[in-house]
Amino acid sequence: MPRPTRPKRPRRSSRKARAATPAPVRQPAVIYARVSSREQEREGYSIPAQLDLLRAYADKNNLDVLEEYVDVETAKRTGRTNFTKMMSRLRKAKGTPPVVLVEKTDRLYRNLKDWISVDALKVAVHLVKEGVVLSEDSRSSEKFIHGIKVLMAKNYVDNLSEEVKKGLTQKACDGHWPSAAPVGYVNRRENGRGRIALDPDKAMLIRSLFELYDTGDWSLQKLSRYAKEVGLRGGRGGQLYASSVRTILRNPLYAGKFYWADELYEGKDPKLISWELFMRVQDRMDGNTVARPRCRQFAYGGLITCGHCGAAITMEIKKEKYIYYRCSQLCEAKAYVREEVIHRQYLEIVGKLQMSDALAKTLGRHMREQQGIIEDDIRAKMTAAHRRLDRLGRLIEAAYEDKLEGRITAEFFQEKREGWERQRREAARDIERLTRVSAKTMDQAVALVELSRRAYDVLSRRPPLEQAPMLELLLSNSFLTGDRLTVEWREPFGILASRPDGEGGEFGENGGGEGGCTKWLDGCL
Repeated sequence: MPRPTRPKRPRRSSRKARAATPAPVRQPAVIYARVSSREQEREGYSIPAQLDLLRAYADKNNLDVLEEYVDVETAKRTGRTNFTKMMSRLRKAKGTPPVVLVEKTDRLYRNLKDWISVDALKVAVHLVKEGVVLSEDSRSSEKFIHGIKVLMAKNYVDNLSEEVKKGLTQKACDGHWPSAAPVGYVNRRENGRGRIALDPDKAMLIRSLFELYDTGDWSLQKLSRYAKEVGLRGGRGGQLYASSVRTILRNPLYAGKFYWADELYEGKDPKLISWELFMRVQDRMDGNTVARPRCRQFAYGGLITCGHCGAAITMEIKKEKYIYYRCSQLCEAKAYVREEVIHRQYLEIVGKLQMSDALAKTLGRHMREQQGIIEDDIRAKMTAAHRRLDRLGRLIEAAYEDKLEGRITAEFFQEKREGWERQRREAARDIERLTRVSAKTMDQAVALVELSRRAYDVLSRRPPLEQAPMLELLLSNSFLTGDRLTVEWREPFGILASRPDGEGGEFGENGGGEGGCTKWLDGCL
């Protein structure tokens, strides 16, 4: 009887053969993580937690992460920065696009457009925390449930937006500004509630913009330069240009009222100015006129006014070559003055600024030596000028209220107001002058001395048609009375022009003794 044959045992694969077995191919993937606010990013737990979870999932499921995309934005609207970059990469992928790894539905999208965009690419989406993989092969019931989650996420955002708007409107009804603080205020938390408070560094400077504009002597461009000189900048540190100054002057929040959702509310936040001052500024802004461009056919057109009646001086050409200047209103000043005569008088006036090299050096040296004294004096005078401006503003407001209540007549109010307004303009001019003199402008002051010394030579070499810019720099006003020209200097040129004559006088070669130049410099302030 034949012996039964034993079944053959399968031959073990050799170690060399086992080593040749190819490792499974890792499927490419991208990671997307998102938080809905920058506060969550600063807290530092949400994004790192999402990334750790998704990286561990990729290792466990043999996925090769090509890139990670992180957004710290709301998903209510389309166009998130890194989401858009991820979508662009998925569209450009050759063959099968990478798998998208995301924590859960509302991290990827909370609006229908993004959902449709992702679905159109036919990419596999792994919702790791939900334990769901969505792809072309997913069952219709899974896609249906996922669609419901997207709609729920969108409803959550819409409801949250409604609640936020409702809360902001209620805050406005309570009399508190519900948004970011404008320049001059800062956002604070009081008893768990957001409020705005006066900015200790900027509040008084913002008030100065209103007060200076109220004097009628300041334009928006001039206020912009003033803001730059005193270090007043916008909320993000940018320069306050004329358009920014206009926005500030038009904002009623500084006067205790504000607009929210097209409704005007009475504010309970701290006020910077009175409502009366705000309305005067609005009236002045609404009444601004555009200055006519100066005629450049004549050398001094637009620079001179009539010394008798204050009207503008007009120009006429006679015999096709002679230029005459006369009062445009034909007042009692009937004189016709040749342009050459005015030219000679301007040179004579500017000639008063001439000084020797030695005197210019002496003045420059003494200005630098007195720098500390000047700075202390500037601060004291600036404080006094602001107090004077503030006191006069309160007087005008109190008198205005007395007029409304019938305690004083309109004629009496107008008479007193004119006097106070004149004093306010003087205080405003003091503030303007003082802001230009500081430790930072000491070098400019020395440069002004040098400019004064050279002004006559520069002006005498220029033809009349090119002299206007230099004259505007040196002079604030020019008056023609009969055939005689008089001027008002811009400071400190007026002080330089009226200094004592003679190089050996009070401010001569040796500085005029111990206190001479100091006294002269004090006059500049």
